[in-house]
Order: sequence, then C-alpha cells, then structure tokens
Amino acid sequence: MPLFLEQPTYGPHGPDGQGWNRLSLNAHFDTRHQCGLLPIGYTGLFESRTGRQGWGGYDRCGKAGACGACPVSALSGEQRPLEGWPAGTPLLLGRVRPWALTPGALLADPAGGRSDVHLMTWQGEDTGVKADWQSVRNDYGARISWTFRDAEGEAFWLVRDNPDAGAAVVRTKQLGATTRHALYGCSGGPRLALLTCHGGCAHEEYHLRHLAADLAGLPGSDAPNASRGLAGGLPEFLPAAPGISFAHEARHVEIRRSASRQYPGSTTRFALDVPDGTATTSVLLAYAVRLVTVG
Repeated sequence: MPLFLEQPTYGPHGPDGQGWNRLSLNAHFDTRHQCGLLPIGYTGLFESRTGRQGWGGYDRCGKAGACGACPVSALSGEQRPLEGWPAGTPLLLGRVRPWALTPGALLADPAGGRSDVHLMTWQGEDTGVKADWQSVRNDYGARISWTFRDAEGEAFWLVRDNPDAGAAVVRTKQLGATTRHALYGCSGGPRLALLTCHGGCAHEEYHLRHLAADLAGLPGSDAPNASRGLAGGLPEFLPAAPGISFAHEARHVEIRRSASRQYPGSTTRFALDVPDGTATTSVLLAYAVRLVTVG
C-alpha cells in the first residue's frame, strides 16, 4: 500500500509532452508531497481503503516520507470506531458536504476540494454527527459502498460490522433447487429468521452471521413466539446497491440480486421471527449494502 505520495515532476516537454511555451497557471497551485492515509474526498477514501493510492486527492505529507515515525501512520493501524454513530442501526448514509470557499481566495483556496461527511439515517434524517475523511478511513469496522449523486449532492452508504457476529449461528440445508438458512443470534437462542434462496446464494456465510447478530440486537428479538415482521417501508431499490431490489410477497420479504461475475442471479425470501419496525428495515438494508460494499 503506497503511503508516501511524491509530488509529480515533469521534464522539459511538460506534463502532457507538448512543451511549456503556453499559458500555464501551474505556478499558482500548491503541489506538495501527499500522504496516502489522509484522503480529502470519496475517491481518496476508496483508493486508501483498497491500497490504490496515487498522488492527488490527499492531504500533504508532514514527515517528508518518514512514515515509520509518523503519528498518522501509527493511528491508521488502530481500529477507531467513528464517534457518534447512533445506537440501534448498522446502516448510515454519508453525505459529502464541501467546505465553504474562503472569501477573497482566488486560485489557491485551502478549502478548495475539501469536504466533511455528514452522517444521516437511511431515511435521510440528519443525525447531527459529522466526520472527517481520515476518521472514516480508519474505522475498519465500517464498510463503504459505491458513491452516488442525487439532488442533494454526493453520498455513499456506511454499514457497520457487528462485533457479536462471531457468536451467531447459521444452519443451512439444501432442499432440491433451494437453499435454506436458519439464523440464530447464538447457540441455544431463538430463531430470528428463515431465509430461502432460489437460484443460488448471493451471499457468503459472514453476511448471514452479521445479519443474524443485527437481528438479535433488535428490541424484542428474544421474545418467545415473536410476531413475524414484514419490514414495512423497504424501498424497491437502494442507490449505490447495483443489481439489488426489494419486494413484499404475501407474508415474506424478498431481496433479489442480478447475476454478476461472482454470483448467479438469486432471490432470497425472508421469513422474519422478529417484530416489525423501522429498525428491522434498517437491518435488512444493511444486509443488502454489505453484499455490494467496496472497501
């Protein structure tokens, strides 16, 4: 993973090979060495999470490449959960809010190209929490989706891993052309959901373990003979979750995933043994986002 990103240098033919004898504003821009652990936007975040860093889109390096003695490098090796993540939901929407430009600054505005991430509920309600890009990058328990744009600007999903997923139990049975997964929060606990996959499974077992742990954390999930929920309010589609759609079928919820290079097309039917509500919907949406996270 490249950490020290040296500023580019060019020969006598210029950056595009066409020479320097044209009008150029390069002298007015600040081009310094950068740190691949300090993204200032979504592109840098994605590259830094996946080890694809290249110069541009990062904050400057303050240690001249001495990464071993740099506190930024040391901090990146620690798991630091985002502060202020609202309890009771594994899924948040990160809204990218550009910094206001500096009055009077013309070409080298220090606020140019920079932004914060405002954390919203999946319904779009502001939680009042904002984070910088370094904090998002260093929360290894929060996965990110692709970015998308809508009327409010750029956004992406953040879905949190559940620390109790290791204790969850998934019991799988093959029944002809279908596969059934019974989910439990722990060994000996009540069943939380029964999933039936038609046309193949579009998930890994760790997806199901996190889903089971999220369901186990819902209020009333441990009540005996809990009334089955339908997860009302599920949208038909979710931005930045390509190939995934949701539907209600009788007393079930269905999540459909189109075929991809890794998975065949699949329809997963959910029979939920937990109470219905907004929190249940959030858990199912978080499961869908986990299927398509990129970093």
